[in-house]
Amino acid sequence: MQKPDDIPTPPLWLALIPVFVTGAALGYSIFVLDTQPHFSLFLGGVTAGLCAYFYGVPWKTIKEGFKLAIARTVPSLIILLIIGMLIAVWIASGIVPALMYIGLEFIVALWFLPLILLFCSLMALITGSSWSTIGTIGVAALGVSEGLGIPAAMTAGAVVSGAFFGDKISPMSDSTNLTPSVLGVHLFDHIKHMLYTTIPSLGISVLAFTIMGFVVVSGNGHNGEAAVYTEHIQAHFNLSPWLLVPPIIVIALVVKRVPAIPSLIAGVVLGGIAYLVLQGGTLAGLSDQIHTGFVIDTGRPEMDALFSRGGMESMYDVVSLALVSLALGGILNYTGMLHAIVLSLSRLLESAGNLTATVIGTSVFVNIISANQYLAVILPGQMFEESYRKHKLKLKNLTRTLEAGGTLTAPLIPWNSSGVFVFATIGVPVLQYAPYALLCWLTAIIAIVFGYLKISMPSVEPAAEEPEDQQ
Repeated sequence: MQKPDDIPTPPLWLALIPVFVTGAALGYSIFVLDTQPHFSLFLGGVTAGLCAYFYGVPWKTIKEGFKLAIARTVPSLIILLIIGMLIAVWIASGIVPALMYIGLEFIVALWFLPLILLFCSLMALITGSSWSTIGTIGVAALGVSEGLGIPAAMTAGAVVSGAFFGDKISPMSDSTNLTPSVLGVHLFDHIKHMLYTTIPSLGISVLAFTIMGFVVVSGNGHNGEAAVYTEHIQAHFNLSPWLLVPPIIVIALVVKRVPAIPSLIAGVVLGGIAYLVLQGGTLAGLSDQIHTGFVIDTGRPEMDALFSRGGMESMYDVVSLALVSLALGGILNYTGMLHAIVLSLSRLLESAGNLTATVIGTSVFVNIISANQYLAVILPGQMFEESYRKHKLKLKNLTRTLEAGGTLTAPLIPWNSSGVFVFATIGVPVLQYAPYALLCWLTAIIAIVFGYLKISMPSVEPAAEEPEDQQ
């Protein structure tokens, strides 16, 4: 979604007004009032619309900006609601409790953090979805870590790191397909080039989580809490090997490249059948849980908080945040305000290192302002394409940098749709798990270092005006 050619780029001072208003409102509402960011982003969108209108942009164009931005993300919003259903049904059916029981019985706590990092990486690679991985494996992992006495923030950091790593190198990921398509880079060239920065950050993360495990876990890693949790799971759920069938079928569907929405719906249906057959549930109870979420009373508040979650209602907050943030980002983009801001950064692009750092900084900036990782990839990609061509750098360098700065930093921002989703799904605040989401911010640092040292920064061959991997 680009600015129409007949709309002139506004002056920088005008473009910065909604940015400053949004930033100030977000800072005050989050850090002073301790409230949700929805109204701040709505206020920013109103300010952006008024600035554009008084600059001479017609209301029809302003409306088209936020309409197009929201329309592009409707499938993702539908997926959010289905994931809410899936979480509730998979807990009620005993699928998540069964996975937790297996983890508590057989996983040694000393190695839990690196193992869950690698497992989430594998699951996201197979499914192509970081959100689906967090909504299923992540929920179970938090329960296991609770029983093993491992801090929730560390576990959430491992889950987020693994889920977003696997998502980035999966050819089935929507964002991984979107990023190279913006610049005409071949998908697998893009994925292979990302490995130069993501593999080192994965290795460092595995080592760091291994050390954390040995620091926070005493003895052999099995404490009394784990036994209490397994006893309560057995007391409140009928465990059966059949409970592993729905996750296996969903994974098989995704491996066969069945789209995310029908695959997740299959998971909801299979989970519902398991709830009715294995847990003795009723259709009325299943209907309530799909809408409002699963609720349980075990006599232990921490277990009640762990299992009482999910449902479409749990995702309403995320969906509403996505709508207002997309409206803000769409107005800023379609009226040329973001273009004016990025153009002002052109003086910083004298070297490959500066260029890399500027692209990552801009992607993070767009993530903060628009609260949407797709805009954080699309807008800087369009703005800095010509700069990479001037530096004779292949565009796969740019797509890799966009992923590091735009996609991987999204879950580190509390009001970003990814950050809000993680909090709504596993209940750990972003500011608590962000320091432990090592891979998400390490990758950006490694990309910048590679840019300044010119490591893995291939140039365009002099004889080739348009390299093959950019067709």
